[in-house]
Amino acid sequence: MNVRPIAAMISASLATGAVFATVLTKAQSAQASGFSVVPPIIQAERKVITSADQLPRRSYQISKLPSELIEAPKSELEAVVAALDKDLAADLAGFDIRDRATRTGMITARAQIAIYRGDFAKAIEHLRDIRSQQEKEADKLMSGVSSEIVLGARIKGGSEDSQRAAVRAAVAEAWGKMPWSVVGDAMKSAKSGMELMSKNVTIGSIKSGLDPAVTNLKFNVPAEVVTAIVSVRNAFDHTLPFRDDLVAALQNIIDKNQVAKVDIWSERLVNLPESAKGKPVVIGIWDSGTDVDLFKPAAMRGIAFDKDANPTTPLVRPMGEASSRMASLKQYMKGSLDLRAAIDSADARALKQRIGTLKQDEVKQFQEDISALGMWAHGTHVAGVAVEGNPFARVTAVAMHWDNAVIPQLPTESSAKRTAAAYSVAVESFKKAGARVVNMSWRYGSTRYEGALAFHNVGKTAEERKDMAIKLFEIEKAALYNAIKNAPEILFIAGSGNEDNSADFAQYIPAGFELPNLITVGAVDQAGTETGFSTFGKTVVVHANGFEVNSYIPGGEKLKFSGTSIASPQVANLAGKLFALKPELTPVQVKALILKGAERKGRVNLINPKLTLKEAGISM
Repeated sequence: MNVRPIAAMISASLATGAVFATVLTKAQSAQASGFSVVPPIIQAERKVITSADQLPRRSYQISKLPSELIEAPKSELEAVVAALDKDLAADLAGFDIRDRATRTGMITARAQIAIYRGDFAKAIEHLRDIRSQQEKEADKLMSGVSSEIVLGARIKGGSEDSQRAAVRAAVAEAWGKMPWSVVGDAMKSAKSGMELMSKNVTIGSIKSGLDPAVTNLKFNVPAEVVTAIVSVRNAFDHTLPFRDDLVAALQNIIDKNQVAKVDIWSERLVNLPESAKGKPVVIGIWDSGTDVDLFKPAAMRGIAFDKDANPTTPLVRPMGEASSRMASLKQYMKGSLDLRAAIDSADARALKQRIGTLKQDEVKQFQEDISALGMWAHGTHVAGVAVEGNPFARVTAVAMHWDNAVIPQLPTESSAKRTAAAYSVAVESFKKAGARVVNMSWRYGSTRYEGALAFHNVGKTAEERKDMAIKLFEIEKAALYNAIKNAPEILFIAGSGNEDNSADFAQYIPAGFELPNLITVGAVDQAGTETGFSTFGKTVVVHANGFEVNSYIPGGEKLKFSGTSIASPQVANLAGKLFALKPELTPVQVKALILKGAERKGRVNLINPKLTLKEAGISM
């Protein structure tokens, strides 16, 4: 369900092809590619692609397991790579893909293939193509720059030491000239990702995730697996040798720019005093589990479902056998957040040491622990944001204890129907609890099931799996849509996603829905700048702060998390205050007030709680 903020921070750096379903889903829903020059007569005939489901699916026969191919002679993969590159070029020329992230993803794959072939000049051409299409200010400046610098050093040649020196100098020159206020956060994130790179962990991750899937598929694999193999080989050959130089150069720039961003967010916030004339308002948290005891609970505290969408009882996600490792896991969580902020703490050092010493056969358990921990913490953190500064808030929860296993569950019609039924029960629970606003910081599309079906080799072809996944997804999509639509007395707030793609192109639920009682939210930082990760699209109608926001985790400790998962409850927070101070307002009216009070700058439409309350005739 992609509600794993800590897992994403760590696992994305650990392995380029960690889990088969993740590789497939990310490649299809958040790709990044380039611009093809096509004669006008051909452009006019290109098929318009408005959703990820319309793109063709292809498979390629490989000769060995991915963990073997990443170190095998390149000749063993050349024919497959050539076929993939030909198909990518044909798709870019033949389709008018109405999603920047998908277009740029396909050329990213072509850039990786060019690097793999040693055609560094062509790879640089692709990287510049990608950068020219970026829409976010930081990406326009920094997308692919580090890779371009490394490839430039490779083209120039010389000894390994001279190439490393050239990379350090070029990074200092190129990144040092970029405006810190625009690229600073992304620079810190890039540095933390490189610090956690580990060849041993990557191979272990591939052995536990990709290898079993490829075996199940009898080595006839989707295009994304081939791209993952090529990308990992490139990382080993051209990123790891320069990792320490890249990290050192970036750290020098960071050390020279210890200046906080201008904060335009805090001044917009409103804290209601206990003496305000308000009434209790029930706020629902539909998430991976919530420690309701940390807040004022509603009369109905909530309900929960296990990983199979069957009713269960705990509202906080059980950690099971990982409970004995909670102390160290929480330290790694803190360490990942410190690394993201470029803080050299004991927790950050502990995480780097653990990553550096992980054995290949320990990777699977570590990834599953981190994934479970992220879901354990997520819902409580969201709830803390949703009720901050509102003494009238009462919390009710629906806990979805999603699976944290590396090996994805096999989706079936019966499991889809159980999930659909759970959605209906969840909304009925919120109705019975009297919820006025419900936060939903999760989303997914049909590619989630497509990857799982491929892992288990269900379906004769990739296209058949796509159709099967869409059918299963539609069962759940219809149930969720109807449940929300049939609860007009509740305002639902959804996070858009953290994949830097289009929510409507990916057909995410609930983020891709258009309903009068639903708002989809993107993320900005404290300065009001759209974050590099924030998903966008026509259904994303407002934005709020989703960068390093302080809130609770189970037990009461506080940590800073980032994501549209954290931006969404900022909007739920504002809605909750409006309902508390003016209970007669309807969800449609509250949505209109929030939109009216928001301030647009480009595609960012930043909410302003003070202005919205003023529009509602509320003086504080």
